[in-house]
Amino acid sequence: MNVERLTAPAPACDAFVRNHPDGRLCFLPAWTDMAARCGGYTPYHLVARDEGAVAGVLPLVHVRSRLFGNRLVSQAFVDYGGPLAASDAARDALVDEAVRTAEELGCESIELRNLYAVPRDGLHLRQDKVSMWLPLEADPEKVWAGFNPKVRNQVRKAEKSGITAEHGGAELLDGFYEVYTARMRQLGTPCYGRRLMADILETFPEHSRLFVVRLDGRAVGGGLTTGFGRFASMLYASTLTEFNRLCPNNLLYWEAIRYYAAAGIEFFDFGRSTVGGGTHRFKKQWGPQQVDLHYQYWTPPGQPLAETSPESPKYRRKVAVWRKLPLWLTRWLGPRISRGLP
Repeated sequence: MNVERLTAPAPACDAFVRNHPDGRLCFLPAWTDMAARCGGYTPYHLVARDEGAVAGVLPLVHVRSRLFGNRLVSQAFVDYGGPLAASDAARDALVDEAVRTAEELGCESIELRNLYAVPRDGLHLRQDKVSMWLPLEADPEKVWAGFNPKVRNQVRKAEKSGITAEHGGAELLDGFYEVYTARMRQLGTPCYGRRLMADILETFPEHSRLFVVRLDGRAVGGGLTTGFGRFASMLYASTLTEFNRLCPNNLLYWEAIRYYAAAGIEFFDFGRSTVGGGTHRFKKQWGPQQVDLHYQYWTPPGQPLAETSPESPKYRRKVAVWRKLPLWLTRWLGPRISRGLP
């Protein structure tokens, strides 16, 4: 088994990801390059080969931040990452090479956003996050019929309130980004930059889509989605809380689900949630299956894992301050801070 760092486009790697049952957009070298370009990172897209054939990939970006340290992350700007491999041997070889690379770079940690845990000694395991996957039917009406009546009523309420939905590409980005950044400030979380959203849409025009819901022409909610392989994913979604009584979020998600069901996608991934949180409860009502995530972290021997999550208690005061900042300032400052927490 040989592991190398990819430095040029490799159709065989793309084909491996497309044909793997857990393949997602974030495992493509193009996503690693796009993420590195947007965040100012160095890409380390590792490829395992068995007798010349691609046997696995491990997408990594090297993140250097004065606030959050020197790390390798797999993968930036998404919920998933870690090794995608055809065998245990390929998986282990990829992780071994990632550790060697981290040691060479003097990294404080590697973050592997795994779906499945890597059975390796010395990795810290975080298991407080889950994904929610909704199985889809080729006929959207069959999906609709399977929803709880309460969910269907909430979608109808949005429509009766005059909320409309549309989907498209970069032409909808301004409306979505205004809503997204306003909601991130309310949550006390630095927003990602508009450039990231635009680059996703530009780099993956066949696999990305914006959904926007409006009331009297004003964007009151939106979501950026990707569709690749078996999965459609809601990457980033927000609605304006002052309109929550009209259920715009329900119409937003239904429009995305309906679109991807008709496109023949097998699962709609609502995205990562903390069990018991508000977003977890919202997603659960749609009837998806809950899938445990196994985020794992390597640190040098004897070194503790530094907490970098904005949800950590040590960031609580900073969250409270962020919520009070002017919106224009959070839109300017947020992308500069969030680069350290991709």
